[in-house]
Amino acid sequence: MKAKKWQDRIAPVMIYVVLSALALIVVYPFIHVVSVSFSGRGEALRSGFHFFPRDFEWRAYHELLEYPFIWSGYLNTLFRMAAGTCLTLLVTVCAAYPLSRPDFPVKRILVLLLLFTMIFDGGIVPNYLLIKELHLLNSIWVYVLPTAANAFQVLVMISFFRSIPDALVEAARIDGARDMRILFRIMLPLSIPSLVTIGLWSLVHHINAFMDNLLYVTDQSKFVLQQVVRQILIENKLDPFTTATALIPPAPESLKMASVIVCSLPVLVLYPFLLKYFEKGTMIGSVKG
Repeated sequence: MKAKKWQDRIAPVMIYVVLSALALIVVYPFIHVVSVSFSGRGEALRSGFHFFPRDFEWRAYHELLEYPFIWSGYLNTLFRMAAGTCLTLLVTVCAAYPLSRPDFPVKRILVLLLLFTMIFDGGIVPNYLLIKELHLLNSIWVYVLPTAANAFQVLVMISFFRSIPDALVEAARIDGARDMRILFRIMLPLSIPSLVTIGLWSLVHHINAFMDNLLYVTDQSKFVLQQVVRQILIENKLDPFTTATALIPPAPESLKMASVIVCSLPVLVLYPFLLKYFEKGTMIGSVKG
């Protein structure tokens, strides 16, 4: 074997150096948030970089978790994550399967209508009037029902169903299987990566969403976690509570950073388990358009 040239040896080293620098740039803000959330009042108020908490304490998390609307916000967010994701997967599959079949009538018109909804939107006022007429104002179902169908996710699922060989469907029909059995016994088991990808998109949407809460819900007991965190970060709703319950309240920066960590926990816990399905589903779903 010929000895490697010095250019071939230094190239991987340079690649790893660049990737490490980019990873540090991406990870540093999260390290800063964690460090400030665990810092004491004086250290949290100090300007500059925070790579680790020099004055370690839990007071910010203690005060934050004693705030009652954090727990109700968590429960409401978990509800919309579970119910919203399940409903989105059900609607997406039921809409995508018939539109992916070549013998389904008027499928082109329906696909064009899906594309139309991606380009044009009624706006905030018509949406509010629609939600009001549906009696969803101040209801927890307002987080789930209006976003149950997503045109982009339906198109991705259509593309995935089309990538499954037609020979499998034809063989099942010869054996006497009908559409529902074909869907649940053949198509869905082969579509797990795509389903996990769409489910993860829906989970992330429901975890991050707060605009529907801001527009349609005024009952604070029905606020989602993002809206509660928004009140803490922007409106400082936690300050009167911490002042009344603590002799020396934690720094506002520590409370804000702790709320960000608490809000990010669901994604941080779920994402590593779904990553391999997410990558595979994204690639397979983009094979055909």
